[in-house]
Order: sequence, then structure tokens, then C-alpha cells
Amino acid sequence: METTILREKLHTLIDNSTDDKLQAVFHLLQDEEYSDAFKSELDAEFASYQKEGESISKDEIDKIAEQLLQGKKS
Repeated sequence: METTILREKLHTLIDNSTDDKLQAVFHLLQDEEYSDAFKSELDAEFASYQKEGESISKDEIDKIAEQLLQGKKS
């Protein structure tokens, strides 16, 4: 489907959606946006893993992700 047609259809859906659906779509799309710091940290961790074959624990990942996501909410 052409981008122009897709945009028109999306606008029509948005114009006719309930508040609940709009909120749900907004949060879905907003959650897809990551800060540059978050992306850089993920890239650095992945590059380190590829180079050294070492990884960090899930707890460490959770801690880093939480810190970076807190910055995103500001």
C-alpha cells in the first residue's frame, strides 16, 4: 500500500476512534521510542559481546535499562 494511502487511512481511523483506542495506540507507539542514550548503551553492550564473547547478567541489564528509561520519562 502506498504511503499516502496508508496515511489517509490512518488519519480516518484516528478521526473515528474512541478515546480509549487513541490512548492505547499512543502508548504503543510512544513505547517504541527509545532515547539515544538507551540505544547507545545497547549498541555498546552488543559490540562488547561480539568482541569479547562476554555478556552481563540479566540483573545488570535490568538495572541499566531502568536507569536509561528513567531518563526517557523526563
